[in-house]
Amino acid sequence: MRSTAAGAAHEETAAKEKLLNAATDLFTRRGYSATSVREIVAAAGVTKPVLYYHFGSKEGIYRAIMDLTQEAFNVRLEKVRRRGGPAGKKLQSLLEEVFDLFLERLSVVRLIFAIYYGPHQGAPDFDFNQFDEAFRKSVLEIVREGVKSGEFRKGRAEDMALVVMGTFSVATELELSHAGRGIGRNGLARLLRLVLNGIAYQGGKVRAQ
Repeated sequence: MRSTAAGAAHEETAAKEKLLNAATDLFTRRGYSATSVREIVAAAGVTKPVLYYHFGSKEGIYRAIMDLTQEAFNVRLEKVRRRGGPAGKKLQSLLEEVFDLFLERLSVVRLIFAIYYGPHQGAPDFDFNQFDEAFRKSVLEIVREGVKSGEFRKGRAEDMALVVMGTFSVATELELSHAGRGIGRNGLARLLRLVLNGIAYQGGKVRAQ
């Protein structure tokens, strides 16, 4: 009985993953309004009742895509928030965690960008700004820790946080828009080291690079 139940649970999980992946791909390529439930289930290799059972509707599967991404994002931020250690190390961990999630969910990121920056496509409302706001808040919190501890030079923590976020944006933009030119996790770490060298406390003087 246990093996039968476990097998059924595995099949349900697999079906949900197929539906989520198929819907994400179709919403990104064709647009939300132009994608039908019939096309989603055909691409996933399941039936309409399976989609309705797990998500209720096309709107339901769209919201599930966004909610699951938001949940994963918040988990990464909280993971870094609980860590101790120097601010520089925490910033590196934060950017790496979010960058890894960005790569894992690149198709969802493309969908978010398509809807946020392009035509609305009739997609259900979703507050995409919460990703940026939560990320900015986490970066700023760590930068302020570094300034307070003396690890970073005195100055506007808000400006330093913007520079860190700008570095992250460059890395993600290359992955999104320039095939084959992405700098990856190691490249992001190199850029961040340059930034941290710039904001590190150096006896009140700017050190020539």
